[in-house]
Amino acid sequence: KVIDYGLHHPATYYLAKADQAWWRVAGTAFVRSAALLFLSLAVAVAFGTPRGVWAATRRRRAGSAIILTFSILGVSTPSFLLAMLLWVVDFKLFRLWGVAPFPPTGFGWDLHLVMPVLGLAMRPLAQVAQVTYVSLSETLTQDYMRTALSKGLSRGGAVWKHALRNIWIPVAVSTGI
Repeated sequence: KVIDYGLHHPATYYLAKADQAWWRVAGTAFVRSAALLFLSLAVAVAFGTPRGVWAATRRRRAGSAIILTFSILGVSTPSFLLAMLLWVVDFKLFRLWGVAPFPPTGFGWDLHLVMPVLGLAMRPLAQVAQVTYVSLSETLTQDYMRTALSKGLSRGGAVWKHALRNIWIPVAVSTGI
């Protein structure tokens, strides 16, 4: 049975696509991988930056420490382990509800991308949150921020108008943009 299975692959395997040109198979894999990379980085920046800003503007409070602890765990956890944990949670939800919330295998430009994007975005998300926190914490102590606050600009306005402009460079460098 093992030999029969090894010789008669399902049509979704790349080994069964021997009748296609190599550049077509490689091109398809490249486009899908690049899309997954860009979606993961977009999710990382979209969710990591607000968490870093929140932690930096609320320094020395419980919520800030929790975000920093989770960001350290996020950077330390390998992507494949997180992907397996997401897959196990998806399986447990399937057993509970009888319907899989996300497709566990295959490819599609729909819900098939949710688990891979989450698995691959967690490490850059944690890194973006840490870089945002450190950069914004340093920026908030600068003279121009004190000047903006003394001129009557609200703290949120000063962060939005002045500080965030200065932290985009380290955030962009940390994501590789």
